[in-house]
Amino acid sequence: MLAAMRRRDLAATLLALAPAALPWPAARAAGADRGADTWFVFLETGRPTPDDPPAVQAMQRGHIENFKRLFAAGQLQAAGPLLDPARTKRGIVVVRAASHDELIGYFQPDAYVREGYMRVNAVRALPRQPLNTEGIDDTRIEEVRIVLIARPAAPAGADTAGARQRLLQTLVDRGTIGAWYTLADGPLAEVLFARGTDSAGLEAALAPYPGLAGGDVGLAIWRQWISPGVVGPR
Repeated sequence: MLAAMRRRDLAATLLALAPAALPWPAARAAGADRGADTWFVFLETGRPTPDDPPAVQAMQRGHIENFKRLFAAGQLQAAGPLLDPARTKRGIVVVRAASHDELIGYFQPDAYVREGYMRVNAVRALPRQPLNTEGIDDTRIEEVRIVLIARPAAPAGADTAGARQRLLQTLVDRGTIGAWYTLADGPLAEVLFARGTDSAGLEAALAPYPGLAGGDVGLAIWRQWISPGVVGPR
């Protein structure tokens, strides 16, 4: 019963997070005026949710309403659930905030976060190719791919770092990658998004990434769901 309910909640959440109905040009301007940074957020599994379907459904409604509030305020740019094989990471959120404290405050109306059922793992990010906020189809959802590239244990030299950036930029230019964020710190260095479900094709395209073949860099490709258009046209 809970599994079926969670599948329904997933679909409801995805449809509710569609950003096309929101005043995005005004939202972007408001964020820029405040001098806010872009933050890439993973919502991660916290303590187990209660075995109480009505309570979980109420939290889910509040979860969605909080995202709607943040969209309307111009603070939230994109969000969507993902499938982490380890079931640690549950979804991504991209927001603009002046500080980590301000960002955490965005989630306080959300009982999932406030009560510890989800944790907020937030890192400042450089949006090299941001997720789209215009031309979104808010009537549907689509499965895409999120690519996580780990930060090497040893700092890369200028040549290696440059080669990595050039490869990713080439994939963006070709349309293989639809969005790209460089994270300021933490275990992940780069987060990429690609439309479609061709994980093998993505692995092949990223195979030349310096350090990957030798095991110096780790890479994971997971299933991600988001409204069509958010990751960009092919």
